[in-house]
Amino acid sequence: MTTTLSIRMDEDLKADAEEFFSDIGMNLTTAITCFFKKCIDVGEIPFKLGHKKTPHEITLEAIEEAKRIAHDPNAPSCNDPAKLREFLLS
Repeated sequence: MTTTLSIRMDEDLKADAEEFFSDIGMNLTTAITCFFKKCIDVGEIPFKLGHKKTPHEITLEAIEEAKRIAHDPNAPSCNDPAKLREFLLS
């Protein structure tokens, strides 16, 4: 016996998923069925969810540069917001 499942998703995501699964010989129904079966089989979502724990390389470089500047006694500094604004806008 089968049943109908109705879900809402982003139109572009659906189109991309249809194209991807078609390329590997599946339709969305088969892909979602495989996903559900795998979840039930392993007792959890079969991949990690969440964000990367490591910031992008440029962010790491910026953090290191900020640390160097913060510990550099010769680095320029400014305690006057008006002078800082003038410097930034020049």
